[in-house]
Order: sequence, then structure tokens, then C-alpha cells
Amino acid sequence: MKAKVARRYQITIPEEVREEVGINVGDVVDVSSQEGKVVIEKVGRSWEAVMKETRGTWKSHPAFVGMKDSIEMVRWLRNKGAKR
Repeated sequence: MKAKVARRYQITIPEEVREEVGINVGDVVDVSSQEGKVVIEKVGRSWEAVMKETRGTWKSHPAFVGMKDSIEMVRWLRNKGAKR
């Protein structure tokens, strides 16, 4: 299937391909080159979606007591690592 490169180097992914792969507006794709070819791959769930799905998972861990969700836990861990 062919797609034309527009100004600003944008392309439209053909409907047939979008439906087959399950790409929707707002999805993230990975763009790379392999052996002179452009490769576009759908990225799995977003980091934010994964973090929201894990809310409450760490509630019983002593280091994370009182944190409302995994996003808060990751922010805490990142800050702790930055202070080393």
C-alpha cells in the first residue's frame, strides 16, 4: 500500500492498515528504520494507562503506605534516586 509524504513529512496510515493493527487517534507508534525501510509499529498501552491500572497494588508495602497510586510511587522513587 502506498502513502504520500505531505509537508512536514507527515503520512496518513491507510484505513485498512489502521484497522488491521488497531491504531486509533491518540495512539503512540514507534518509528524506526531497518535496512533502508521505514518501520512503524504500534506501541502497547501508555505508561499512564499502566500506572492507573495498578492503583492500590502497593498499598500493603511498608515503603509506600499512604500513597494513593502507582504514579505517586514512581514519582517518589524518582525523587529518591535523584537525591543520591
